[in-house]
Amino acid sequence: MTIPNKKKCTQRIHIATKSLVMVCFLFLFWITPVFPGYAQKGTSLPEMQWDGHLKLYGRVLFPKSHSAYQSVGLSPNYDGYEELRLNNKTFLGDELYMEVNYEALAGGGDTRSDGEKLKALYPALFPDGLFAPVRDDRRLFDLTATLNQTDNSVIYHRLDRAFLCFSPSWGQVRIGRQAVTWGHGFTFNPMDLFNPFSPTDLERDYKTGDDLILVQIPVKDADMDLIYAAHRDPDTDQAGIDQASLGVKLHTRLGQLDTDVMAARHYRDIVTGIGATGNLKEAAFRLDLTGTFLDQKSRGRSFYISGMANLDYSWIWLDKNWYGYVELYYNGLADNDYSRELQDPAVSERLDRGELFAMGRWYAAANVNLEIHPLVNAYLSPVINLHDGSGMLLPRIVYDLSDNIRITLTAMLNWGSSGTEYGGYSIPDTDLTTASADTVSAWLTWYF
Repeated sequence: MTIPNKKKCTQRIHIATKSLVMVCFLFLFWITPVFPGYAQKGTSLPEMQWDGHLKLYGRVLFPKSHSAYQSVGLSPNYDGYEELRLNNKTFLGDELYMEVNYEALAGGGDTRSDGEKLKALYPALFPDGLFAPVRDDRRLFDLTATLNQTDNSVIYHRLDRAFLCFSPSWGQVRIGRQAVTWGHGFTFNPMDLFNPFSPTDLERDYKTGDDLILVQIPVKDADMDLIYAAHRDPDTDQAGIDQASLGVKLHTRLGQLDTDVMAARHYRDIVTGIGATGNLKEAAFRLDLTGTFLDQKSRGRSFYISGMANLDYSWIWLDKNWYGYVELYYNGLADNDYSRELQDPAVSERLDRGELFAMGRWYAAANVNLEIHPLVNAYLSPVINLHDGSGMLLPRIVYDLSDNIRITLTAMLNWGSSGTEYGGYSIPDTDLTTASADTVSAWLTWYF
């Protein structure tokens, strides 16, 4: 008789349990309210709002020499996936509602296959391979379950939003998995501590949710946000104050400026920040500045500053509608020695947590949007490392085929010489570089 592998059995039980919890959650909050016997005599059914999307996505990836892909082959990678998102808002009274967003994704291809090979070759560099499910190992609740995975495909589902919102007369309280954004950056956002978007995230309909408590209170002529975001240590699976974020942000108007002031204990570090938005003639500008007091010294320093400034403007030229912005970003944690920075825990932890996307110190970013036709828009978005001259270009065309169907074509093109950030620099203790692959992508989205 063959004895099952204990670890595999435990993993299967864990996956089945999470899947069952999500199904029960959906049944309890979505199906039960519409059951005939749910409403008691003299009561009405809760009001519900439903929406979502179905996305079909395809990509061709072109690996570069001296990158990790060289170990598994440099031929183009062909990938694809399908994503279903269901959003529900249920009103449980005048002051209480619940929001649940469910995601299911199935996909794979050559990048998934290469990722499994790289995980076997370099487990420290690629612990999850490539084309892996969204990680909940740092969140308080693990609401992601992998249903099936092979060397070249994966199927998983998750709850990206699951929170209750209470709106008394004195403010608002939201408890559960949700998304919060602080700061005013378009490409880079140093004030946003909670799952900021990457510069390569071109579609920003939904920000990945976190498990947190948000309290919003009007204070005279100001608005105050109080936040507690709970996290777990992915190595020990333990939650505590050293893994959490506790912060406050005050928004008010000073003269002609909308101003934000924030302070937070983010993991073990103290982060302070100030931001402002205003108008410069017909353009709008935004400024954010943060100062971080490190719990442990990083390459001889215990404090660093980061900042962002941008300006955006819309105009008409050649009888066409145009919109654009320019943005300048300063990353005070960097010293432009990229390989050395990778060995710094202050940098590597922020990269792993998805808070940092830049290894250089100064960046310029921009975006130009041309409305070719009311249904067709073209975008061109460069990001340039001002120290080494490397960068990436993100062109995109969006075609609204109908009121609820959209086609998007995009590419990510990197340039730079060897040793630069986007050209590829050495990974310590290996013969590999970080040279990013160029990609061409297309996706079809049906909104409902």
